[in-house]
Amino acid sequence: MLVVCVDDDKLVRQVTSDMIRHLDHQVLEAPDGTSALDLIDCVSDRIDVLLTDVRMPGMNGVSLANAVRHRYPDIGIIYMTGYAGEFELSGPVLEKPCTLGDLEKVLSRARH
Repeated sequence: MLVVCVDDDKLVRQVTSDMIRHLDHQVLEAPDGTSALDLIDCVSDRIDVLLTDVRMPGMNGVSLANAVRHRYPDIGIIYMTGYAGEFELSGPVLEKPCTLGDLEKVLSRARH
């Protein structure tokens, strides 16, 4: 499985990406929604899941997910947030901080 991990917090992005690799998946990283969308546009046929933080400067995770869902409906979407009640999210939510087990469960459910 190829996962795009998007978080503006570099440390969170790196730790989450390391966890994804530990689960034997591949990961591409992006620091913000705009960069993630550019990356996805380049390799959309290979991406299985978008794992995106919700609160980010510029294009937030909800806007990114909506754009990806519109352009590439076969890509699964998982939201990551420490503020679960703040947004209405249509899809699986991974609450931060998360455990390896939490990540494994949500990734297995996000795959179409």
